[in-house]
Amino acid sequence: MQNLDSCYALLGLRRGASQEEARSAFHRRVEQLYTDGAGPDTAARLQALAEAYSRLEVASMGPDAAVSPSPAPRWLWRLSGHLSSALACGGVRLLSDGTVELRLEEDEALTGGVAMLSFDADIVCRRCTGTPGAGCERCAGSGRERERVSFWISIPARVANGTVLHPSIAPLELARPIDFVVRISAPA
Repeated sequence: MQNLDSCYALLGLRRGASQEEARSAFHRRVEQLYTDGAGPDTAARLQALAEAYSRLEVASMGPDAAVSPSPAPRWLWRLSGHLSSALACGGVRLLSDGTVELRLEEDEALTGGVAMLSFDADIVCRRCTGTPGAGCERCAGSGRERERVSFWISIPARVANGTVLHPSIAPLELARPIDFVVRISAPA
């Protein structure tokens, strides 16, 4: 677990920054990850940012909370990484309509957690903002680009079977929305 000084440093904050400053810094860092594009270390970087933000949030509640912090959200590794890896280990399934099915076990659905999936998707061109035929060199006038996108998915505790989750991918705009639906496995 990170100490508080490393949490402040990771988020680019001075020691003692307010909870609002920490929240803003966390969102800026996550947006920067999306702007830079996904890479092999994106999931680990997102996890480190989330842990740092969580530790600072708990610490801002008072000295007793910082000494014995509540646990950070459970990282659901089976559902994280590149889509091909999550498909291979049975954590997700890609449906014919493009929906991504998150296949949770009962204990994962009960406790909730965080997952991060990355895969190539069509986004609205960032240079011409999706106006087709504008002579944009980046998208060849199509208004779309193909880019590796990372979806950070917060799964609430006691999530119901069939729940549709909509992760934020700001500042990118998808050319077509992608739904993530929860499927809870029956016990064996």
